[in-house]
Amino acid sequence: MKILIIGASGFLGSTIYHKLKSVENIELLGTYITHRNQNEFIQLDVLDTKQLQIVVKEFNPDAIIWTVMNHELEEIIADEVMPVLSEFIGSIRFIFLSTSVAYEKNMTEEVEPFIRTEDWYNHHYFNGKIKSESIIRMFNNFCIIRPGSIYGINPDGKLDSRSRTLKDYVESDKEYIRATNIIFSIVEVNELAEAVIELLSSEYIGIINISEEEPVSHYNFNKALCQLYGWDDSCIVGKEEEENIYYLNNDLRKKILKTTIGTIKTSASYAD
Repeated sequence: MKILIIGASGFLGSTIYHKLKSVENIELLGTYITHRNQNEFIQLDVLDTKQLQIVVKEFNPDAIIWTVMNHELEEIIADEVMPVLSEFIGSIRFIFLSTSVAYEKNMTEEVEPFIRTEDWYNHHYFNGKIKSESIIRMFNNFCIIRPGSIYGINPDGKLDSRSRTLKDYVESDKEYIRATNIIFSIVEVNELAEAVIELLSSEYIGIINISEEEPVSHYNFNKALCQLYGWDDSCIVGKEEEENIYYLNNDLRKKILKTTIGTIKTSASYAD
């Protein structure tokens, strides 16, 4: 099986690449744009649609895993890249890493996407993922993954961005104010990577949520990270903010996938 990972030098992409590299009868090709983690990666700017087409046609993969997550350019990718990709994707298995598309409790895959206005945080990113989803759903053989917020340590020993930010606060001993009433879904990077790999050979076509069973507040999540990594959590201060709840329903994931998705451990002293 030939697999092309677009964005293989990123946090999730490199995790998937590492896990697939040791699997027999798998031929891998990974791309990077600025940071090259493996010698066998090739440089590719996905906005260069001509080069993207050349890479796909020359490698001729059985599956493409799209792990690109660009907060500034996601809408441009949706508008300029996905329509071109649709012209030559054919029957290639296409796995696309999306995001949480709305703000609701226990969101199923049928949730109505919420288009953000310019005053919303990361509106280009969320709107771009939503736009890309609408195009990808016209592909012949696709799977759109809506993951919880990704955390953990990948095989390269790198922490996710939230954990790195927390670590900076722990080491500086500055107050880190986290909302006690903003509830969201999370997923550990290695477990998410295993689920993505399982979906490569799955016949499932459609959207699937992948996250831990229990959502957490921003406050509890950061407390749990400190517990997980053995850090002093005294810098974390809880505060109520404008309520914001956006967590995923995992009923479909449990029916389709065998991959185990655990739950981060939280202390009873700060549990919801």
